[in-house]
Amino acid sequence: MPEPFRKPPAAAPVWISGSCWKEIEATGTDAFLVAWSPRLRLERWGTFLRAIASQPVPLPCEASLLTPPADCRWKPRQVIWQAENDRTALHLAGGEWTTEVRELGLRYGIDLTPGTAPGLFPDQRENRVFLRSLRPRSLLNLFAHTCAFGLLAASTGATTLNIDNSARALGRGRDNFRRNRLDGENHRFWQEDVRKALPRLLRRRETFEGIILDPPTFAHGGRGRSFRIERELEPMLAVCLRLLSPRGSLLVSVNQSGTHRWKLDQLVRSALHREKIRARLEPSRHPPEVPGTRMPAGVWVIRED
Repeated sequence: MPEPFRKPPAAAPVWISGSCWKEIEATGTDAFLVAWSPRLRLERWGTFLRAIASQPVPLPCEASLLTPPADCRWKPRQVIWQAENDRTALHLAGGEWTTEVRELGLRYGIDLTPGTAPGLFPDQRENRVFLRSLRPRSLLNLFAHTCAFGLLAASTGATTLNIDNSARALGRGRDNFRRNRLDGENHRFWQEDVRKALPRLLRRRETFEGIILDPPTFAHGGRGRSFRIERELEPMLAVCLRLLSPRGSLLVSVNQSGTHRWKLDQLVRSALHREKIRARLEPSRHPPEVPGTRMPAGVWVIRED
């Protein structure tokens, strides 16, 4: 009889190498995954260290698990221990929840209060590096959250339109623009359901040299219109392709366990065929410290017409 499925055994996290640590810091970044095991991950957020343990909590919150290797030469001022999806957390050092971090030389406000999204997704850092190399003159940032992609594009001179249904998230995004002295009339922030905003952009005949489509897997919507990635992705992708300028670039990223890269490629190729658009596909970029199993499925669509 086969053994029943069991979760991976508890194990101490493995820290990234000192050379990897230094390479990340050299990019002007101090927010990244610093150590990982199947049931415990450690995240650096500026001067903070946050430990996220899987439920049920597999390991005691011992200082020995949270001490960086000597070659990292870093000591956190605040240490937070939290069980995944738990709305409570324990401070092992310090007592603050908010801080400021840097990514690629840009500044972001971060909130580590339990139940709150920090405000930045470091697993998308290398995609922002790639966006910077593309230097689009205009960017449509859908499901913008706190506007990290928009901020990066703005730092290279692009005009931006950042759309999200959450007033709080967009407020934090505006604050990130202000922190970096990039706010102004060239940057728009729409609190709106993306599904409603996209047809309006088509009617206005707006186009963009860069588009970021990084939707949630599920979200509650007004008047019972919940958002489900399985039903929403294909029609949104079709509209995004129509909004994309010739030679423009579109990132499609899906953080859903059942969506694999090959499935996403098939979906994108089918949409390109229907829209009669020539493009090449490139894999989304992967930060060196993040295990591949923790990365969302993603693909860059580079128009060639």
